[in-house]
Amino acid sequence: MMADKLKDWLQARVSLGRYRHSLGVLEAITELAERYEVAAAPLRQAALLHDCAREFTNEELVATAEEWGLPVRDVDRLSPVLLHGKLAVEIAKRDLGLSEPAMVSAVRWHTAGHPEMTLSDKLFYLADVTEPTRHHGWVADLRALVLEDVDRAVLMAIGINTDHLDRTGRVVDPDTCELRELLRRGKVDS
Repeated sequence: MMADKLKDWLQARVSLGRYRHSLGVLEAITELAERYEVAAAPLRQAALLHDCAREFTNEELVATAEEWGLPVRDVDRLSPVLLHGKLAVEIAKRDLGLSEPAMVSAVRWHTAGHPEMTLSDKLFYLADVTEPTRHHGWVADLRALVLEDVDRAVLMAIGINTDHLDRTGRVVDPDTCELRELLRRGKVDS
């Protein structure tokens, strides 16, 4: 699907803020894909698809996942936002016929990470948290680190995210914890 059509498709489905965020991810992943010499096209698609289900209510996330036969873990019931990437993959397949493996993987794992992430997946995960509309105090350091060491940048992003979840009394996805431990031990291939 051509980028302009995909942008129009997304803009009709999400809030202006979410649309701007997606365009920011598009910009960030384009730069990171070039720097790390990974295929940009599927990651550019992922940027415009990854949050297409992000504005579903918690009830809609769980109900849609169940209706479509997607696995719903206990952690997903406690924190339904964890399902939005998996639902976005299904929407891309069902509504748009898009199923390129690198796009699917990047969208599926962009929220919590996963122990089986590829370099492309990690770059996308980082593009999502470092895109230009992000203005958190830590984002400049993370943007700099991603240009030096992807795995250390993912560890930093995980630390920021899990600290936030802990402070707000929310659950951390077990996949995040497993990825963090693998990265700490240097057991993840990029």
